[in-house]
Order: sequence, then C-alpha cells, then structure tokens
Amino acid sequence: MSLISEITQHLHNNSIGTSGTNLFYSQMPDKDTDFLVCVYDRVGPAPDIDITEIKSPMFQILIRSKDYGTGKAKLDAIRALLHGVINKYLVPGGIYFRKIHASSEGGHIGINDANKDEFSINFLADVIE
Repeated sequence: MSLISEITQHLHNNSIGTSGTNLFYSQMPDKDTDFLVCVYDRVGPAPDIDITEIKSPMFQILIRSKDYGTGKAKLDAIRALLHGVINKYLVPGGIYFRKIHASSEGGHIGINDANKDEFSINFLADVIE
C-alpha cells in the first residue's frame, strides 16, 4: 500500500468516511454527496543524507462539503485523529509512522464553482518503510 492509501484506510477505519463512497486518495471524483474527503501526495522536505531509512513525506487532505459545518467538523476530526500520531502502524503490516503532525491548523479555502465549501489541511510524516 502507498502512504496515502494507508492514511485513507485509517480514516475509513476511524469512521471519517467510507472508502469508495465519500473517502478517496489521489483523485477526488465529482460526486454529489454531503461531503467528500481525498488524501493527496505532496512534495516533502529533502531526505536526510545521514539517516536514509527515514523518509519525511507530506500529504494533504482536501474536504468538499455541501455546508460549512459538515466540512469544518470533518477537518477537525481528521486533525484530531492524525496530528500527534507517534510510533505506530496505521494498518497492520504497513508503513511504520514515527510521527505525523499537521503543518498548520488547516481551514476553509473557499467555495468552489459547484457552490460547495472546501477545506484543506497539510501533514508531515516521518516514516520507516
């Protein structure tokens, strides 16, 4: 599994959404649901040249919702679930996360052309694959 697929599975396992229905990775479909959550890869910092087994990828979570309250609640739940993860596997036999932390509080980024509220939050992870 990839990092973003494992994050998506972890969100599914913790009732943030349902994979394939309103929870996706890599590409957010154009679906008419109350909310959609998608996990994306992002460029992270350069790898450490002295500790090559540890990688520091970044990922972003984008939330689209029919109303502000639903989107904000999902953003807050995701931040609470992921920010501060220390020394654990999110899925059995997967990637070992030394640390996950939010790079900001995240927040509302506007209303899209379909009149849906959008929210975004970015995370940095230290992982051992």
